[in-house]
Amino acid sequence: MRLVKHLNDFQHIQRQGIGFFIILDNANPVKVHSVGCSWVKEENFIRKVLTNKEKHGSYYWVQYWSEHYPSFKETPCRKCMS
Repeated sequence: MRLVKHLNDFQHIQRQGIGFFIILDNANPVKVHSVGCSWVKEENFIRKVLTNKEKHGSYYWVQYWSEHYPSFKETPCRKCMS
């Protein structure tokens, strides 16, 4: 598991198309998305991680994910993980 703190890392992960983002958010349940999910947007990453300096959440990347072994009690995205 790797904390994603830089825009170029976020973009690189999305281009590679491998793995999952676990998105922590103080106002919403923790979600897991495939890195290619259309609901995972660069502007949201910029706002949460760069602009707000992770005050209300953060992004993690994992290569493999299983609902049987969640890291943060995350729930799968309804769009990309159903």
